[in-house]
Amino acid sequence: MKGSIEARNNLGCLEGKAGNHHRAMKHFVMAAKAGDDLSLENVKKGFMKGVISKDVYAKPHEHTTSEKMK
Repeated sequence: MKGSIEARNNLGCLEGKAGNHHRAMKHFVMAAKAGDDLSLENVKKGFMKGVISKDVYAKPHEHTTSEKMK
């Protein structure tokens, strides 16, 4: 599934409001991997609430950290 980063974040927000928290986190993780800071913050919130695992939470952080090092 392709699309803009903003659209991916918006889909995550809509899914979260509809109660589909796991699906929302998938959208946020994809947007965070693409560099969206707001989505990265939402992934962090999902991890803190126990919606996603530590492994899933670490993936966008690994990607953004490696991008910043370049």
